Amino acid sequence: MILAIIIFILILGFLIFIHEFGHFISAKKMGVRVEEFGIGFPPAIWKKKRGETVYSINIIPLGGFVKLYGEEGEEHLKDPRSFVSKSPFKKAIMILSGTMMNFLLALIIFYFLLIAGGFKSQLPLIFDYKFPFGTQQNFSVILAVAKDSPAQKAGLEAEDIILKGNGEEFKNSSQFIEFINQNKGKEVILTLREARTEKIEEIKVVPRVEPPKNEGALGVALGDVAEIRYEKPWEKITSGFLHSFNLSHLTFVGLGYYIKTSFVQKDVEPLATSVVGPVGILAITKITLQQGFNQVILFLALISLALVLINILPIPPLDGGILVFVILEAITGKKIPSKIEKRIQQTGFVFFIILFILISFKDLLQFKDILF
Repeated sequence: MILAIIIFILILGFLIFIHEFGHFISAKKMGVRVEEFGIGFPPAIWKKKRGETVYSINIIPLGGFVKLYGEEGEEHLKDPRSFVSKSPFKKAIMILSGTMMNFLLALIIFYFLLIAGGFKSQLPLIFDYKFPFGTQQNFSVILAVAKDSPAQKAGLEAEDIILKGNGEEFKNSSQFIEFINQNKGKEVILTLREARTEKIEEIKVVPRVEPPKNEGALGVALGDVAEIRYEKPWEKITSGFLHSFNLSHLTFVGLGYYIKTSFVQKDVEPLATSVVGPVGILAITKITLQQGFNQVILFLALISLALVLINILPIPPLDGGILVFVILEAITGKKIPSKIEKRIQQTGFVFFIILFILISFKDLLQFKDILF
């Protein structure tokens, strides 16, 4: 658990640094004075001033900040080195640069992982979904094998991908379960692909007619996985971007799916369990460490992409929320009064603090068996 905490802090700290460095370097390029570059939230545990900028490491490791000269107050309008004096276009660049750095990091990591994996990737499917880019093929995957079950005796293992049953292909696990139930007591030939070696093999197994309680005829837990292949030359060249877009699209569609499910069931649980905070990320970090170095790097890219999707939401004090003020300024030709902007941002900050506490409490309950 200690190793998981260390890796979690390193991942979070690195992603925060990358994000804030984007704001920092763009502000420098735009001629805005950077008063402080901070990792974490105050109070500070270390500070050092170099040139005109104070660099700090703060005690709360759940974010970071770049304090720009003249972010607030119309009195700085005529100072060319203030943020407020810049055009809406330049302000937008400075606001979005942190998010762009996180997106660039995810894109680069995905690109190299895809090269190493032959330009293909497997992603779990919770609902019926078609990725916008790449060639997609859906499979059933074995998640777990029950002890002394026909599956275990036949040599089936977790993470094996089911390609066919008696030569028949399946679009999802529901179709495979139906196939097994129709062949209880009969020998079937399953065509499998091993997850690690990708070796194709055929295994003969006889599903039970009367399985034990809470077990299926075969004795396996199943899930669905989508295999995405980037096969065309232009897809391979742009695979990092395409994969980032695919995952972003899946995230937003998935959010809509869970909102709809919660509404239909009149229960917030489906939506709540799909959202995690820092505590949940810590639990997932612990699981990921057991899966090897490649999975840790993939996890880093996924968290970086998640930060992009969160930060572009038009809710103050997120980057997307601040961008809304800049867009309104560009449309109206007038800057939103600093007092109003500050009050809205403070309200948004309080909202996120409350949301953070609620999600953290939910994560402690959801992941208690992993964390403790």
